[in-house]
Amino acid sequence: MDAKSRQWSPEDPEGNIILTVAENRISSDIVRDRLSQAAADFPEEALTYQDMRGIPALRQALARLLESTFMKGISVDPDQLSVSAGAGAIIENLFHCIAGPGDVVLIPAPYYPAFDNDLQVKCGVVPWPFHLDEGRPLGPQLNAAAEAAADATAAASGSNGTESGSGPGSRRPRVAALLFTSPNNPLGTMYSRDTVVEMLRWCLEHEVHCVSDEIYGNSVFGEGASFTSAEVIARQEAAGLPHPERLPDLLHVVWGMSKDFCASGLRVGCLHSRNTQLNKALDNLGYFCAVANPVQWALAAALADTAWLTGFLDTNRRRMAAAYGQLEAALTAAGIPHVTADSAMFCWVDLRAWLPEPTWAGEAALWEEMCRECRVLLTPGEQCHAAEPGFFRVCWAWMPGDSLPVAVRRLAAHFGGRAKQGGAAAAQEQ
Repeated sequence: MDAKSRQWSPEDPEGNIILTVAENRISSDIVRDRLSQAAADFPEEALTYQDMRGIPALRQALARLLESTFMKGISVDPDQLSVSAGAGAIIENLFHCIAGPGDVVLIPAPYYPAFDNDLQVKCGVVPWPFHLDEGRPLGPQLNAAAEAAADATAAASGSNGTESGSGPGSRRPRVAALLFTSPNNPLGTMYSRDTVVEMLRWCLEHEVHCVSDEIYGNSVFGEGASFTSAEVIARQEAAGLPHPERLPDLLHVVWGMSKDFCASGLRVGCLHSRNTQLNKALDNLGYFCAVANPVQWALAAALADTAWLTGFLDTNRRRMAAAYGQLEAALTAAGIPHVTADSAMFCWVDLRAWLPEPTWAGEAALWEEMCRECRVLLTPGEQCHAAEPGFFRVCWAWMPGDSLPVAVRRLAAHFGGRAKQGGAAAAQEQ
């Protein structure tokens, strides 16, 4: 289905409602207007070679932004920031440096579907999804995931399971990193401070890199909700962590302009790391994925405009809250179970009652029926490594907010009876 060729609009209320694109277009008008002003006034030196890890003006502006938002309370050194062409490039270069082909990366699931591609295409590392229960001790869960990943990867590669040796297949796969996203894609929630502390503790104990993807760090809209970077938590809790001297080398924070600033098309990602060897390596690797200098100058000017920046962040949060409110009200009215979101731009919905059968094939069939009969597109949970079939991700910030209740009503009208029939059949069997 070429869904984009006929999208929902007030003028075409029967059009397709595409809720699979993980972009925020809610406040892109504000960003476009400000950047168009800044882009008209870049200096001539922007047309020459500059620092491939980001021009100083932009890294200084980013440092001030982070210090005033989700890294509040610590000093951010611009020299510990690296700018590249999108968070995807940041992740690829980071894992190129900290992991090798065949190494394992643990990722709490469900997670961002494209991590699999980002980690495997060039780096050749093995993403390993595991389901983290914040209500239980994290250490044993991480130990079990690491052991299962190493065993499975060793078996697939023909390794003999030993730590040393020579020749192909002799080395037991290494767990190189723990990668997590908070605020989370696809859940739209944040990990608790205690969970982050325990993840840091485990990584430090096992000398495993801890990569905190905070690409939605300034997309918190829930009433009373706030987000604090893993970098801040690590520094505040360092005295109670094992081997705190390892923190600078093992903790890395990924961020960028794509989500919080409605600007995925600019391709601007940012890495914060205190690992000096890593930053030296990124000086070299940055040549291959540098951001155009005029774009960097325009962003530096916009971010240095504190009045504009404060106004944008406040307006974007209000608009996000309003759009999500429309979606949640419709889901609640339709009786559709979902995870209540307070951040990012996602809602995790439970449509197991509508499955024709409780299998991944049943989930795929349900997805096809939603597209064909309801003209509503959601991301199947299988792509996010959901624990079981029937969960779907809703990306609610790409389409107009008024389309969200329409999408829910279409789905409920078509599938609502199926849940009632299933319940009646179950009652007859009992």
